[in-house]
Formats: sequence, C-alpha cells, structure tokens
Amino acid sequence: MKTSIIPLLCNTLLLTVALTGCANHISQTASRAFPDNQPIQRITDKALADARKTLHPKGISIVVAEPKTGKILAISDWPCWPPKAIKNPRTGKPDPNLWTSSQIFEPGSTFTPVVAVAALEKRVITPKTKIYCENGRFYYGGKIIKDYSPVGDATLEEVLAKSSNIGASKMALMLKDKDYYQFVRKYGFGENTGISLSFECRGVVIPPSKWSALTKARMGFGQSVAVTPIQLTMAYCALANGGHLMRPLIGAEKPKVVRRVCSQSTANRVKNALQKTVSPDGTAPLARVAGVTVAGKTGTVQAISHKGGYLPDQYWTMFAGFFPVDHPRYVVVVVVDEADLPHEKNFGGLVAAPIFSDIATQISALKEGSADH
Repeated sequence: MKTSIIPLLCNTLLLTVALTGCANHISQTASRAFPDNQPIQRITDKALADARKTLHPKGISIVVAEPKTGKILAISDWPCWPPKAIKNPRTGKPDPNLWTSSQIFEPGSTFTPVVAVAALEKRVITPKTKIYCENGRFYYGGKIIKDYSPVGDATLEEVLAKSSNIGASKMALMLKDKDYYQFVRKYGFGENTGISLSFECRGVVIPPSKWSALTKARMGFGQSVAVTPIQLTMAYCALANGGHLMRPLIGAEKPKVVRRVCSQSTANRVKNALQKTVSPDGTAPLARVAGVTVAGKTGTVQAISHKGGYLPDQYWTMFAGFFPVDHPRYVVVVVVDEADLPHEKNFGGLVAAPIFSDIATQISALKEGSADH
C-alpha cells in the first residue's frame, strides 16, 4: 500500500541523515557481488538483470535465505559502487555487495507483520478481532492517514491482505509505547544483524522518548523507521521458522539463534494470515507460484529526498515472502528503488511481487538438493 502521510520534519531529517551517512560509507567500501557458483545465485542474478532492463530502477536488492538456519543462499545487488573489491578482515575474502546490509529505506507495509505479532503477543487483538479501518480516511494527530482502497471492519488477515495503513496504525495504537518499541527491537531492527561483512548499517528506530504524536501510528505501516534488506530478510525468517531471529550466515558458518521474538503459535498465525496477500483478494496475486503455497507482504513508499521530505511520484517497492507455507524452506526479499514507471503502476504488488514469483518458481523447479550446492 502506498503511504500517504508526509512525515514530520524531525523524523524525515533523521532518516535523511542516516541514508546519507550510509550511502557515503558504501561509496568508499562496497565490494563485488555474492559468489555466482550456486543455482539460486544464478537465478537471482538473472532476475535482477531482467528487472534492470524492464524497470530501469536506481537500485535493486534481492536476498534469498533459509529461514531455519539463517543461511544466505543468494544476494544480488545493483548498483555495485567501487570497481575494487574490499576484503573482509574476518575472512580475508572479498565481501558480497554491501547494498543489502548498508542501504536503508522505509519498509512500508512489509513492516506490518511486526505490529501484528506484537498485538497478538500482547493480546490486544485476536485473529478474529474486527478493526475498523474508517473506510479509507483516519483522522489522527492532526493528520489524515489514508488507505488506497477503502476498508471497513477488517480482521488481521484482511488488514494484511488489503495492506490497510489504517488497520496497521490502529494495531500499533492499541499497544503501549514501550511494548511496541521492544517488539520492533526484538526483531532486530535498529541493530546490526551480525552478518559477516565489512560494514553494516543499523537502520533507524526512533525511541519512544523522541516520538511525535504520529510516530507510533506511522511505524505500524512502515514509516518513521528505516531498515536494510538483510534486516527485513531475517525478520521474515523469524516469521517463517516459528519465531526465532537467526544470525545471517554466509558460507560454512554455523547457525546461531539470536533470540526468540515471539511464540510459535503467534508466528504461525501471522504466517498463515500472510497467505491471503497473494490471493486474488490481496495486493500481490502476481507473487503466486503454481503448485506452491506462498505467504508474504507488499510494500510501497515514497522515496525520501536527501534534502528532507518525500519525492513526488518516486517510490521504493518491495515484496517479502516465503514458501512453501507449511514448511518454509526459502525466504525471498525483493527491494526496488524508484522503478521508472508511472505512479499508478509503481506498487509493490506490481513491481516486486512478479520478481519474487519468477525467482520462487525457478527455485521450486530445481532438483532436490541442487539448490543447496
């Protein structure tokens, strides 16, 4: 769902400073792409190349991970900043491209499952709770929160499927400030994931003491917070694997559980609810894969100017998902920076979801075992 509230100046400037700082560091230290000797890596590289030709974006990041272990199976990033590869001091080898661990962006509605988990864990809602989504216009904090498609009463599943900003913001507002902030941090946002790369950006998570009247509501649908592609990937791994936040692994590193972020029953409830997103009634039917169950979430946000404020008709689009739903083996996150499309076609469900489907379809067609070598 495209977000529609212009952030308060202080929050926008905070994100702008972080974006600028990370970008400057990347331009000095980023390195070559992830090794391309695996079937999944070749699939993602081809998907990225095809997307560049058709979308003409400013940047793309695609990450494929194994949710049970946190192993990174593929990273495809563009652009690659410096021509000279930088060796990781811990491994002595060139790093994967750092766009995935260093570039930050507002995650939009791909962030909504976090507030859904918090609301279920704190029992302020149940899966059957009806949330009134104000038929598309919600007056709060002196501003109007809008939905692209008006929604009335909606369950959690329907809020996710319809990508209701209002439903997400109302779930956030049901929570105590401290509780919601803690869940955001438990999912690893605002801290390094520990991936074995030379540089990693922590992103931006504003503490409650600095929240404006609108911050918590806007965080519900992924504004006033900034994340990296690898953070978003690990958060979806936690949803898919039953509630364990994993450290992202590269190569032969051993799996490491960072912490449990929620109960298995809560993770399963949200995981199952996210299937509705890829149904004909959801925002991402183009993410479907023939013969395979898929769950996930779209995201669409206006691009932030380095001068502060949002850029008109320029969007970041995302899809984060996993498959098969009953025993997830793969998490795939697709982030597209400002595809060259008219605004009415620049949605996560139209831009990033088809890329996800292409990758997931090809991975599913690999022979058993070939995807792991």
